[in-house]
Amino acid sequence: MVAIALGVLIVSLDGTITAVANPVLALDLGASLSGLQWITNIYLLAMAATLVLSGKLGDRFGRRSVFLTGIVGFGITSAGIALSQSVGMVITSRLGQGLFGALIVTNALALLRALFPPESLPKALALFASLIGASSAAGPLIGGLLIEHTSWRWAFLINVPIAVVSLAVGLKVLPARNSTGGDSTPFDLAGTALLAAALLPITYGLIQAPEIGWTNWLVIGLLLAGIVSGVAFVFAERRAVDPLIPMRLFADRSISLGVLLTVISFFSLVGSLFFVLLFLQQINGDSPMAAGLHILPMSIANVVASSSCGWVIKNYGPRPPLFAGMVFSALGFALFTGVEPRTGYLALAIPFTVLGLGVGLVMTSSVQAILGNADVTDAGPAAGVHQTSLQIGGILGTAVLGAVMASAVGAKFGPAMDDNGIPSTISEELSGEAVRSVAQGATPLPTHVTPEILAALHNATETTFMHGMHTTMWVGAIISLLGAAISVGVRRGRVVEGSTTVH
Repeated sequence: MVAIALGVLIVSLDGTITAVANPVLALDLGASLSGLQWITNIYLLAMAATLVLSGKLGDRFGRRSVFLTGIVGFGITSAGIALSQSVGMVITSRLGQGLFGALIVTNALALLRALFPPESLPKALALFASLIGASSAAGPLIGGLLIEHTSWRWAFLINVPIAVVSLAVGLKVLPARNSTGGDSTPFDLAGTALLAAALLPITYGLIQAPEIGWTNWLVIGLLLAGIVSGVAFVFAERRAVDPLIPMRLFADRSISLGVLLTVISFFSLVGSLFFVLLFLQQINGDSPMAAGLHILPMSIANVVASSSCGWVIKNYGPRPPLFAGMVFSALGFALFTGVEPRTGYLALAIPFTVLGLGVGLVMTSSVQAILGNADVTDAGPAAGVHQTSLQIGGILGTAVLGAVMASAVGAKFGPAMDDNGIPSTISEELSGEAVRSVAQGATPLPTHVTPEILAALHNATETTFMHGMHTTMWVGAIISLLGAAISVGVRRGRVVEGSTTVH
């Protein structure tokens, strides 16, 4: 349990720590908004494309070996991020983290099931879920503490000693023989490649569109290439002997809706929080530690909602908590539209708490909606579909809401400069790159300006950034309300005991 928990701990910690580290990393390495989006998205892309394949690798070559390979790789790539001297190096190492993180996450639960007898497995899974929740809640605090008192590099370097301990304990205690043996079914490499080929150009196109224009042929070509690859992926999966994602699962309405709701929830959460964390440090003036404290109510509410809605699911099915979770999420996003610069802790804690309750309810009940309506023999593939949909939601959320933010900022910055009395000569000097800085909450610095003009530019930046962030929050609220309407179509299904979500 210790080896497995420590392995999943570094994956769980890394997600929340990276979110807190992004603003400081951007200043140190000169990352643009698109660079920050890629730091988040390349990790999610790698996991989305390889999660199910990683589970099949564990079945074929032994879950212990594949899990420990993931631990070693994750530790090495974390060190690579800590030693990076450019944004490109960070993105490359984050790609490696995603690939090795998939090896860890998909084989951790399988190892638990192999280690514990049926009568004690529910308790082991409950303890495991509590550890994941605690690490998610502690991540922002640990990351903020390390960044504020050392460097953003230590926020990633902390993974290395944890990986070493997990490897040492795992080599000693994890069973060596846990593969299924002579399974010679070919891996669905075509499906893996086509899924990546669909997600990568769509993500790249959405990130580039605000910078070069939606009608640019590169953007159009990328989006079309992603769509064509997505269609090819569906056809390939229907013909595959052992498909990455069995298309037969989506014949069940409740499974399809459960997957869609998972995507919607993570779309809104990851995409919106990307900019909330920039707001906290760049506009609100919070230190990394203070930013971590601001997120803590959401993390705690998430854990409380996830652990307490089991009885509702058992008695009434996943539909009520799915509906309530989406409504809470919509309310949380709507409350964020009232947030202004230099807002106090309580005013931010309320929307964070409401959003955390919503996400916790959706994450737990969506597992039940998918696994509870799948055939028992399809439990493994169904779990893989759920985990993959989490990553896809995060990818699309960061890319799409990033495009919304960039477009809103681009339309608002010029009028905001006029409203603050900034001379037209300076307005004309500030190029598209300056607008992209504003989308990160950073005030552009033209040459030879007076302190008065600089103060006016800072006010224009604040006004513009808040307009963009509020716009993304309204989009998140509307999409969450759409999710609430969709949740009505989910059937009850059977209750899946001890289901655990790693995210």
